[in-house]
Amino acid sequence: MPDTPSAFAAAPFSLSLHTVIAASPLLGHALEDRETIREAQDPRLLERVRLECSTRLRTTSQRELFCVAPLDLLVERHDGRRRFHLLELNGTGIGGLTNLSAEAVQCVLDGIGQLAAAVPTCGGGPLMLVASSGLESTEQPRLNRLIHEKLMYADALRAGFARRGLDAPVLAMPTLAAQPDLLTADGPAIVVGYMKQFLEHLEADDAGGLRLMGRLVTGIVNDRFVTNVLDHCHRPVDLARLQIMNRCFAAGADKGVAYSLFNDIARDAAAAGFPERIEFERCGNRSDLIRTVFQWLDQGRRPVIKPHGTGLGHGIEFFLSRDETDDAVIRRIDRSLRLTDEFYGTRGGAFPYTVCDYVDADRIDRPGHRLHGHKYELRVVVYRDGLELRAHPAIVKVACAPWSDDDLDPAALINNITASCMRTRAKGTDFMFPLANAESLALFGLEEHDLLAVCRTATRFVRHVLDEVEDQPARFGLPGRQTMVSAMACGPVTAAPLAVS
Repeated sequence: MPDTPSAFAAAPFSLSLHTVIAASPLLGHALEDRETIREAQDPRLLERVRLECSTRLRTTSQRELFCVAPLDLLVERHDGRRRFHLLELNGTGIGGLTNLSAEAVQCVLDGIGQLAAAVPTCGGGPLMLVASSGLESTEQPRLNRLIHEKLMYADALRAGFARRGLDAPVLAMPTLAAQPDLLTADGPAIVVGYMKQFLEHLEADDAGGLRLMGRLVTGIVNDRFVTNVLDHCHRPVDLARLQIMNRCFAAGADKGVAYSLFNDIARDAAAAGFPERIEFERCGNRSDLIRTVFQWLDQGRRPVIKPHGTGLGHGIEFFLSRDETDDAVIRRIDRSLRLTDEFYGTRGGAFPYTVCDYVDADRIDRPGHRLHGHKYELRVVVYRDGLELRAHPAIVKVACAPWSDDDLDPAALINNITASCMRTRAKGTDFMFPLANAESLALFGLEEHDLLAVCRTATRFVRHVLDEVEDQPARFGLPGRQTMVSAMACGPVTAAPLAVS
């Protein structure tokens, strides 16, 4: 045979994602492959969404503010039509990046790599943290079966630093815990770990700098983790000195912030099948939370309480029965506070809590189907491609238990893939369907025009969020633009308090 260049000659020391996932049990931590979901996304439908639903950034300055954010949406049957409800806006901590098409994933990784070009080089060199959910419970620690997606982020950052002529080693948090001297060297470094592992070694200094084992942190990838850091530190953290991807992290970690921002555009979104307003209240302490829940129940409403800065549905409680005793209601509120305190280190509970109305979400209506009668929600991922915000219909997430009016099983109300896997020991793909797929749309009674309307609203909403980050940074607890410019030159700055209308 004639000599032919190997397909792997360009990267002889690289491993494919397929190989890493397949071999992961040998490494002691089985990972989950989402190829079946990714390959089932319809390229024709994705192209139509790209052409009809993209939104351009207002200015080039917004490129550094945003990379990727999934929107989770409930579907309700209302007056014979489908109506959509924003559940939450997520962020760069997204689990399921590999559900998306290769083109979308590449855009996200390019955006992460660009973050490496934006961080300042003062101090001992840029120190970037890539945080993952997992290990929430001390008694039953959960290992993240999609941790390889965070390694893809770390690799993208490393490539970004390489384009600056900088060699940035990737370090694992358990390694640093055993060998803290690894952080004393000058030059950039990228550290990957679970949020709880980071929090054990993070603190704010007198000037508001965030330090990991004494070294100044310059950048973070994971929206919810930033909120957890702010809750954890006993002194204020100067956000102007910290490059965060996404800069709108508060909206990705706090439902009340996201709902307030969505209400700004809700009347326009109503044309796409959304309600004209999300009714909610925020509660900053236990007494306010208890009072608000009882007040809503007395009004004949069915409140849902949602803590900030948590994942997997932790701390969410549904109050759907008017027959529940007052003591039982208070016990469930206190259960939420204890759980968020234990799992996330939020002393006294993950306040502020958001209280909103329960939405009687649609269920799969196909007798004989393995998930007949199960509630579901949609996930649409918005990501940045250069100066464009693009939407990717990602997945439909299905609850692991069927809904019953007689048995209010929380597993029938939380459409969280990880929580479902933990409860059933099944694969994540058992409880999801590709959203950009004709068979999926038929199963859930959706038309392409429904999907286009939702995707168009999603990109416009994220654009509005980024506009507000620049125009009203105090809504996110962020410092102003001039303060940011000063901080990037390593000067002293002061962050603004969070304001939610």
